[in-house]
Amino acid sequence: MKLYSKENAVKPIEAMSRSGRFVHSYILTGEKGTGKKTFARYIAMQLLCDNHNACGECHQCSRVLRGQHPDFIEVMRENGKVNYSVEDIRTKVVADSFISPNDCERKVYLLTDCEGWQDSCQDALLKITEDPPDAAYFIFTSANKNSFLPTLISRSMTIELHEADKESCKEALRDKGCSEEDIDRAVDSFGGNIGNCIDFIEGDNDLIKSAEAVKNAMDAIVRRDEYALAAILGSISSKREEMRKTLEMLARSIRDGAAVRNGGKDTVSCTEGSSRKLAERFSTGRILAMYDAVCEASYRCTANCNAQAAAAVLAGKLCR
Repeated sequence: MKLYSKENAVKPIEAMSRSGRFVHSYILTGEKGTGKKTFARYIAMQLLCDNHNACGECHQCSRVLRGQHPDFIEVMRENGKVNYSVEDIRTKVVADSFISPNDCERKVYLLTDCEGWQDSCQDALLKITEDPPDAAYFIFTSANKNSFLPTLISRSMTIELHEADKESCKEALRDKGCSEEDIDRAVDSFGGNIGNCIDFIEGDNDLIKSAEAVKNAMDAIVRRDEYALAAILGSISSKREEMRKTLEMLARSIRDGAAVRNGGKDTVSCTEGSSRKLAERFSTGRILAMYDAVCEASYRCTANCNAQAAAAVLAGKLCR
């Protein structure tokens, strides 16, 4: 299995594989497109591989890669809901973890996109992660560690995944058969975020729309045009998930502004020009306050907030 710019994340997993002693619970954090699900499959392959090294070629690894391994269980949400329910956790994870694996000596549970899930869901996991069945392993993914209770974090290995460097990203896109023209266009827009680059090349309309909204929003922030920014954010507030993704991208652009302000040369967002203008016109403290405000608004989009009201409030915070 080929991983791009993940050397630091791979090292502790390989060390555990060599010793044969694995942690039972993992928290993978990182922005959308940085490869959390791919890395989760890598961990699962290390745990289930016939050759005990995530070879990518044996029967067990092949089934993990195809999404067909009976002992690698991606836990699905009830009725397509955004967040897991307590019932999901109790029946599909806790109770099921005491059932023997189907084909291997171990079984692996993957719970993805855990942003905004209720504390009660995590409470239901505390006992099973503190004293897990010998065969059961758990992987959780989220944009950041703040999605998890301190007690769950303390019982897990936390691995933060970063986007690839631009050359590794280009290599990954070439490996997928993308044209050089598409690769250059995608990397110019999304830096080393392989997932976003792939979605962009494949014509993800929501991503393209979000990228355009972020560019317009950054221009409005630089101009301190609160009404224009409120209109831009309001236009995407009818779909909470679309708004959350847009705000995640906006946070990256603002973060780039802070990096440039403090001497950074490379930007990773889709708004390099606006990020540099932000760095020229605002102090580091002001830019960081903007970043915090956008992150808070993004988090609220996972809860039952009034998205339109949240958009208006955020516009005021960013343009005051």
